[in-house]
Amino acid sequence: MLKSTLARLREARSREFEGEEVAEAGFTLIELMVVLLIIAILLAIAIPTFLGVTGSANDRAAQSNLTNALTEIKALYQNSQSYAVLSIPAAQLASSAPEFTWEQTASVPSANKGTNTISEQPVDVQTSGDGLGVILATWAKGTNTCWYAVDLESAPVAAIAPADANQFVSATTGANGETAGGAAITQAGVYYSKVINPPTSGTGAGCNASNPITAGPWAWASSYSTAPAS
Repeated sequence: MLKSTLARLREARSREFEGEEVAEAGFTLIELMVVLLIIAILLAIAIPTFLGVTGSANDRAAQSNLTNALTEIKALYQNSQSYAVLSIPAAQLASSAPEFTWEQTASVPSANKGTNTISEQPVDVQTSGDGLGVILATWAKGTNTCWYAVDLESAPVAAIAPADANQFVSATTGANGETAGGAAITQAGVYYSKVINPPTSGTGAGCNASNPITAGPWAWASSYSTAPAS
């Protein structure tokens, strides 16, 4: 009986040792390498998709801000019938739409790229000082894109006499020519444009509403989806 008891104890102990060996065995190096390879492949597929979705969302947010800002300033235009700085001063913009940081410019460009910052540039369309147009610009973080919108309350002309530094020029050629689809803009309306990776210094620097009248020629389209890169 003692022999049989000792034998059973030895078998039990042997099974315990075998279980410990199995538990300590773990994964082999090849198995770990295969797992890491699979993870790397999944990341290579997922990261570009994620970045693309994020970039698209940033662009949509900038476009939404631009559209809302344009709606706000068009409402103010109805009272004064002009976008000129004297008709719609910066304080009135800030009071009417405090959700935005308004950056009002006349002819001096500014390179502000802040979130929810709207750069605003009144423009003359038919006669010097009429203020019948306005250009807005805002920055889309992540895509390094400056989105533009212009509202023209009257059809622009090719030239204003005497020369007007704040004129929105309707022309297919020449300095600061404004075109839509390759043809000169000859109709009132709202047009859109964009600049990807704008220069940080010199002419056309930053995300500025004044760039289209100082760094032309400039290209526009009738929607955000077709907006050309100027």
